[in-house]
Amino acid sequence: MTEIERDARGAPATDRLNYTAYRLSRALDRFTENLALAHGVTLSQFLILQVLGEGLPLSNAQLGRRTFVSAQAAHLVANELIDLGLVERGNHPTNRRVRLVKLTESGWDLVQRCGQELQRHERRLTAAVGEDLGNSIVDVLDHAARELAGGYFGDDEAEADAISRRQITSRPRHVPSRLAANRLRSAGRDAKDASDSGDLADGSAD
Repeated sequence: MTEIERDARGAPATDRLNYTAYRLSRALDRFTENLALAHGVTLSQFLILQVLGEGLPLSNAQLGRRTFVSAQAAHLVANELIDLGLVERGNHPTNRRVRLVKLTESGWDLVQRCGQELQRHERRLTAAVGEDLGNSIVDVLDHAARELAGGYFGDDEAEADAISRRQITSRPRHVPSRLAANRLRSAGRDAKDASDSGDLADGSAD
C-alpha cells in the first residue's frame, strides 16, 4: 500500500501549548461531565455548583463571569438548579435589586461528594504523570493529556462504567470508544438475559 506523503513543512500540533492545553481540558471535561451526570446534573450545572461551593453567594452576572458564560445563560442554569433543589435565591445585603444564588443543603451534599471523587481522580493523574515532568509546560500538559486518554486513563471498562452510571442521558457530548461501546452493549445484553430469565422463573412458579 502506498503511504500518504507528509508535507515537510508539517509540525505536530501537540508541540503547541494552545492545542495541548485544549486537549487536556477536553479530557478533564469528559471525566467531570460523566461524574456530574452520574449525580443527576449536567456539566454546566456542576460548574455553577463548584463555584458556589466556595461558600460565597453570587449574582447571575458574577456566576456568568466565573463560569465563562453570559449572565443570561447563568440565570437559566441557576433556575434549573433551583428546580432540582440544589440552589436557592436570596436577597443582597445592600442592593435590593440584586438577587444572590447560594447552595441548599442538598447542593452542599452533592458538591462535597463530587469533590471527593474529583480529588481521587486528580491524585491518580498526579501519580500517573510522576516526578519526571519534562522540560516545558507543553511537556507537562501533553504527558497529562496522554495519561488521561479521554478522561478514563485508557481504561475502557472505566469508561463504560462511567457512562452506565449517568442519570442524564439526553445530552451526552462524549461518544464512547469502540471497545467501551462494545462493553456497554454486552452489559445491556447480560442485563436483558437476566431479566428474561427472571420472567421465565416467575412464570414457571404460577
